[in-house]
Amino acid sequence: MNRMNAQTLLFILVGAVPLVVAGAGVVAFLLMRSGYGVLVWAVVPFLASLLVVAALAFVLSRAARASRGQDEREASEGRRRGRDGV
Repeated sequence: MNRMNAQTLLFILVGAVPLVVAGAGVVAFLLMRSGYGVLVWAVVPFLASLLVVAALAFVLSRAARASRGQDEREASEGRRRGRDGV
């Protein structure tokens, strides 16, 4: 099974955050041009981008934790069977 390591998941997060921020900027500009007040066009996209990045970070951290746990289980199983990699 193809597992992603934690560094790959970190690069996904680092690459996705600027895209989310750029999207929030576009939405803020469109809301401003549509005539909404400052509270709407400034705060709503900011809070939405925070929620999206937090959710993405949560999902990626769970994936990293799951792959790390699976790697540790495979390593301990190999040691029990006499395959310690030496």
